[in-house]
Amino acid sequence: MTDGRQLPILPAKREVTDRQQQFAFEEGYETRPPVEARATTFVGRRVKRLAQALLRAGFGALGALLRDWHDPLPPLYPGDARIRRILVVRVDLLGDTVLSTPAVRALRRAYPRATIDMLTLASSAAILAGDPDISRVIAFNPHVWRNPANWRRLRTWREALAFLHTARSPRYDLAVSVSGDIGSIVTRLTGARRRVGYAREAYRNFLTDPVPGGRYRIHQHEAQYVLRLAEAAGGIVEPGDEWPRLHVIPAARERAQVLLHEGRLTTGAQGPVIALHAGARNGQAKRWPARHWSTLIDRLVSELDALVVLTGAPNEASLADEITAHALQPALNLCGRTTLPELTALLSACDLVVSGDSGPMHIACAVRTPVVVLHGPTDPAISGPTDPDAIIVRHALWCSPC
Repeated sequence: MTDGRQLPILPAKREVTDRQQQFAFEEGYETRPPVEARATTFVGRRVKRLAQALLRAGFGALGALLRDWHDPLPPLYPGDARIRRILVVRVDLLGDTVLSTPAVRALRRAYPRATIDMLTLASSAAILAGDPDISRVIAFNPHVWRNPANWRRLRTWREALAFLHTARSPRYDLAVSVSGDIGSIVTRLTGARRRVGYAREAYRNFLTDPVPGGRYRIHQHEAQYVLRLAEAAGGIVEPGDEWPRLHVIPAARERAQVLLHEGRLTTGAQGPVIALHAGARNGQAKRWPARHWSTLIDRLVSELDALVVLTGAPNEASLADEITAHALQPALNLCGRTTLPELTALLSACDLVVSGDSGPMHIACAVRTPVVVLHGPTDPAISGPTDPDAIIVRHALWCSPC
């Protein structure tokens, strides 16, 4: 912490392990790989780390050459009249964007008159619709530059030039990078006068105010890491800030109510509304097998007369179809049929959400809907639900946390 204070600690969740109950996982994740496969992975990781070290050294030299400030810089503090335009950079997955909203809240509290913008991926931008603390959401994907094939495409360069114009025009006084090394590059390109981020995650000399350490160096939740950056940027952190918050826009709420009404007419269900999110964008290992979701639908409908709603992105439609095909009871399949604002409204209208470690799980927490979360390889203490009353069902895989 910048002033020696400790951020509030997330309350302990209720965690249910399945040592007594055997939950089958997809083949290939349940058992430890053979020695040959582990050796190949070990060598591959070593080569990757060497390449990353060389890349960091090269970018560090470039940062020193283009260094645009002189030490020492005055500390950032709440209410600093020089901070009038702020940019928060989070170009990761949907759940990461949701978990970054506490930083925006802390910055707004510290700089009530400042303009706060947020940079996200286009796929995540709409989740911030209606947030009164955010003036503008800028969508850009810097990760396309990781693929050399994109360097030859004119579209890539046009989008980059358009982004530079959009990001540099406001002349930001402060930029906060919550996206590791790529975030440090983006904040440098914005030309922001002060740039805050974790030192271990940034390229040397790209940040004016590097915060010692980095994520996962301390075993704590992602929300705590985000709040630490906000505090280093002068933000005011208060108890409860570690719980993300999203806003439901009226048009999305009306659309969600229409969908649920249609679902009740179609299925005949009169009980609670329970959403099931079976997908996980960045890992099949995080997915509970489809046949188990089918069994869960049957039990929820038979025992509770529940209106079961399947949610997911368009590319997860085949997974939802597989689940409904094997279920004996009817369910409302909305996979690919909702926008992000509509999904937020839909989850806020549910009585319960059952999900794996996914973005929609964090959305449900942010709109205060009770959640049951199925965790496999990932560590719930780092990426799990922020709701203190959430129930975590975890299967301890051989590599966990991994």
